[in-house]
Amino acid sequence: MMKTSKVKSQKEIVSVIKRLRRSHKKIITCNGSFDILHDGHYQFLKEAKKQGDVLIVCLNSDKSVKAYKGPTRPINSQSIRAQNLADLDYVDYVVIFNEINPKAVLAKIKPDIHCVGSDWGKDCVERETVEKYGGKIYVAKWLKEFSTSNIIKDNSVKAVFLDRDGTINVNNPEYVYRIEDFKFIPGAIQALKKLSKTNYKIIIVTNQSGIGRGYYTKADLAKLHKWLLKRLREEKIRIDKIYYCPHLPEDNCSCRKPKTGMIEKAAKDLGLNLSKSWIVGDDPKDIEAGKEINLKTILIGGKVKNLKEAVDVILS
Repeated sequence: MMKTSKVKSQKEIVSVIKRLRRSHKKIITCNGSFDILHDGHYQFLKEAKKQGDVLIVCLNSDKSVKAYKGPTRPINSQSIRAQNLADLDYVDYVVIFNEINPKAVLAKIKPDIHCVGSDWGKDCVERETVEKYGGKIYVAKWLKEFSTSNIIKDNSVKAVFLDRDGTINVNNPEYVYRIEDFKFIPGAIQALKKLSKTNYKIIIVTNQSGIGRGYYTKADLAKLHKWLLKRLREEKIRIDKIYYCPHLPEDNCSCRKPKTGMIEKAAKDLGLNLSKSWIVGDDPKDIEAGKEINLKTILIGGKVKNLKEAVDVILS
């Protein structure tokens, strides 16, 4: 049971906002898990409050935090985290959400300004939702030396998710499902060797709609992937898991990128902390999926030209 009227349900916050709008108040939002409050949080929240009249903190629920930070988090329950935020003078309201990102609750609140940290920047996952009705994204300063992970001993499991076609191997418009058609992109082997020496889990997530189109079968794909894993082991390369989606775009499944089903399954299977993990791919769908679920993202083909450069960025 929450102790303060500053903590509102989503239904309650919508009613509060109607009253605030009638008073012409400028509404500011931000979001996060705020597990153990530290100076970085305080400075971020103060800066956010300065952007308007009313600051509403959208707080990840316990279910949400476990989904993207792994089974050992949060340290404090959502009721404690909400109360700690509500005790701050510069926080006006706290509202809890269950999704991994706050897009659904932001669509209800419709803030004038939504504040994010510099790690995410203006091209954050919330941007489209906020700008759709005329709101703006504000990038606040974020002191990287302050983080909950720096305060506690963080033993969470992190991963690098890799697209396959166009990232590891040369893409082929006729679909790559035969061993003789699989050609490694130059530098990919060296990159995977380097990554294999780290404590990152290495996970391939690949859309394979050729199965749904009837061009090849699941057995054909399994044969290719069995060969691929054997070939990589010969190079002392570790691939921890391969996930694939066999569906067509029109199937509207939950696993085809940019949907996040494959990533969510990997997080559950391996107990991953997604907020410490990355996705690398050559398709904007890979990046969209990553942003949707709080991964750090690298698009190959822009500033980063190939997997070798992407791994250098991750390890830097």
